[in-house]
Amino acid sequence: MVPTTTCRVTSSAPSIKSSDMNTGTLPPISNAATWTDSLEFYDDETGAALFDETDDDTHPDEITIKLRIPGDETAIMTGSLTGGQISIVADGVAEFTFSASSMAALDPRTYEVGILYEQEDVTTQLILGTVQVLKGL
Repeated sequence: MVPTTTCRVTSSAPSIKSSDMNTGTLPPISNAATWTDSLEFYDDETGAALFDETDDDTHPDEITIKLRIPGDETAIMTGSLTGGQISIVADGVAEFTFSASSMAALDPRTYEVGILYEQEDVTTQLILGTVQVLKGL
């Protein structure tokens, strides 16, 4: 059974926290720089980390982050655990990184961002929000 999950994006701005799916705005990012942030996953009932960094058997089957233009169906940028853009860095903590060259492909505008967590054939939409991409120098 998959526990009810809390996910926080840990960055320099206020975090997004969810018990089911939540909506919110991530801090603005530049399209001229590498984008790296961390995601924290905890069991809502116990507060325990959902996975152990050193125990592959506890790792989620997949974590995915997607960006799309509002109103569009297709993601224009995707990162995943299995694709290598997301990695487990501590107990309950996964970090995602999009390279500066990937970010350069994004036009400055507001995008929808979603984070999916997959475990034991159950996919949970943890975050569905927005992020503003600024034109970098």
